[in-house]
Amino acid sequence: MNLSNCNELLFVAILLPLIISTFINHLVSEKKSVIGAKCSSFLTGIALIIGLFTLFTNPSRSFTANELFSLSNLSFLTAALILFVSFVVHQFSKRYMDGDRHYCLYFRRLSLITLTATVMAFANHLILFWFAWFLSNILLVILMIHKTEWEAAKNSGILTMKILMPGSLALLLSFTLFYILTGSFSIESVNIQLKQFDSPILTAAILLVVFAAFTQSAIWPFHRWLLSSLNSPTPVSALMHAGLVNGGGLLLVKFSPILMGDQAILNLVFILGATTAFLGSLWKLIQNSIKRMLACSTMAQMGFMMMQCGLGLFPAAVAHLCWHGLFKSYLFLSSGSVVQQRRIETRFFSAKRFSLFFAMLGGLASAFSFAMVTEKPIFPLQATSFLLVFTFMAGAQLSDTLIRASNFKLMKLLVIMVSFLTGWLYGESIHLIEFFTGIATVQSTSLNGVQVIALILFVTVWLTFNLRNYLQLEKTKLWAFIYTRMLNESQPHPKTITTNRKTYQY
Repeated sequence: MNLSNCNELLFVAILLPLIISTFINHLVSEKKSVIGAKCSSFLTGIALIIGLFTLFTNPSRSFTANELFSLSNLSFLTAALILFVSFVVHQFSKRYMDGDRHYCLYFRRLSLITLTATVMAFANHLILFWFAWFLSNILLVILMIHKTEWEAAKNSGILTMKILMPGSLALLLSFTLFYILTGSFSIESVNIQLKQFDSPILTAAILLVVFAAFTQSAIWPFHRWLLSSLNSPTPVSALMHAGLVNGGGLLLVKFSPILMGDQAILNLVFILGATTAFLGSLWKLIQNSIKRMLACSTMAQMGFMMMQCGLGLFPAAVAHLCWHGLFKSYLFLSSGSVVQQRRIETRFFSAKRFSLFFAMLGGLASAFSFAMVTEKPIFPLQATSFLLVFTFMAGAQLSDTLIRASNFKLMKLLVIMVSFLTGWLYGESIHLIEFFTGIATVQSTSLNGVQVIALILFVTVWLTFNLRNYLQLEKTKLWAFIYTRMLNESQPHPKTITTNRKTYQY
């Protein structure tokens, strides 16, 4: 049996359990809803195992693509991420949703959105991709509302619909323009034919794709729906933040061969991505609600992902959304444990020079190991400089956290080793995605003025907070104005806030 037939069989083996799961959940009665939930969880796990098996046993970049589906390693990687998050959410929901009067209906929708998202990951047909995208968003809104009697949740769903639906319509219009230009519905064919094409119609189509990606990934100024989605059941929030919000990045990666031909649009993606990352990072620091803090964090991470796309670092963007998806699903599903914890002040770098020195060494170790694995230049100001700088900041932050938690000096040396391994792991994940998927990367070029300013701004703000240079600023009226403005801008829509428990219809 050749590779093509083997991949096709494995693809069918992935989709079949999901289809069976959907049918079972629609056939079982309310009285047997627990059985349906267990079957759905088990079948999703089977699909996940098959997806992982396919991913790890097919290290080549070869793939088969027909008119409907693309069986590339990127498709299997995306599907594996979707199935893993869905499986974890299924397992968590079996007990979390126990006693809910819509228990059976919830699992029907959960199994269906898993199926549509997986189909979207494999879709090679423009219309099939759009229908999977559209249905996934509709199901997401329905899952967010969950109970129509709860006014705040209903308003959250309506707001999400108002933002995501224009994005879906823009995507449909862009696909129509792609078909007009190429006469083909195949995404692979569209990418090949339009890779070196130059036309105002193509520019309009790409802008529509970017608009759809922005609305899906809650990029500023389309972020309000994400901050207002906190009425959703916790497992739905985990699925949304770890899965469907990443759809914007995956959309840009899917059409990256076309995007790389238009530097102006890439600059637009970078600028709005940087704006989103900057605002989300600052807003996160001033929240007093764990779910609102996580929502701002997701907004920031989506901004970082868009920055990577704008720089042409598409493999890094895929690695970013994978790591973010796994980590954010864990954070949301464990958010309930915060009730048992006391509130602590946000911690920045230790004031002790010795600890600060080791934290900086940890950051350098992370950046060095990352550069070594990915073979990226360290000193020239190129697109990859952003990855190195952010790896340094993450490594320094990790080192400082570990140093604070340790009580013996030997730990400081171990911290540098941990930071080195962390940078190596992140770099290796990008390197493996480049190798396994063959995603193209824009040839390294010098950073333009806007990108240099953004890099300096991020580093300056990071140092200001961590070295506590803002303490004097806190006493001024300017700080009070900035703080109040940030707090107001980061609030969800007023109609999506539950101010009185009596308005919560459970």
